[in-house]
Amino acid sequence: MSASIFGFPEKASSEGGDFAAIIKYDARAGRLFRVDRGQDSAGAYHSTPVDITHNFKAICDFDNLETGWMLFQPGQAPSMHLVRMGKQLLPPLTDQYKRGVRFMLRLANECAGSVPVREVAGTARTFLDGVGAAYAQYLADKDKNQGKLPVLVLESTTPVTTGTGQRTSTNYMPNFKLIGWAPRGDLVFVPKAPQDQALPQGFTNGAAPQTGGARVTPPAQQTVSASDFG
Repeated sequence: MSASIFGFPEKASSEGGDFAAIIKYDARAGRLFRVDRGQDSAGAYHSTPVDITHNFKAICDFDNLETGWMLFQPGQAPSMHLVRMGKQLLPPLTDQYKRGVRFMLRLANECAGSVPVREVAGTARTFLDGVGAAYAQYLADKDKNQGKLPVLVLESTTPVTTGTGQRTSTNYMPNFKLIGWAPRGDLVFVPKAPQDQALPQGFTNGAAPQTGGARVTPPAQQTVSASDFG
């Protein structure tokens, strides 16, 4: 499995202040969302998921990928106990923590919204396998692309069914395609510090977006253009 590239054991686990703008991958539906944060007239925070499955394209900061343990609970900030890729993994804080990865990316103009630089993190096994496959390609080609980062698109998703009988479930592995390399530009790496404080009212970072569970198959993607990230 590609997830093992991050130093996790092969055995699968259960999937289940200032805040960085985020991207979420919904493994249950095989869909990518950017989550736009805002405030209403009363000052209450809210988040709006915007589906970017069909036009996702991003410079991904695999140079600074972080790996470790994460706890996502609705209504609370995600708690992350991470190290930079290549360093020894820390033990989970409790048995509720799941193995996961986190990295920053710079969305292409067509899918960026008002905040192009974001972070993505996840613990679903299918997400880890999809990112792991892309990361392996990055490792194979990075020496030939000094000073640049990989540009990924979501080419397709693959259903992965686990369990039997009434406990059968299907998640979707993202098949990212490395279509080129680009300069870092304004993609500044910000390491993830532990966060234990509650989120502002109405902000649901860490809770899955309401997607209805309908899978969307992404269309064929294009190549890197000089205007994509300008």
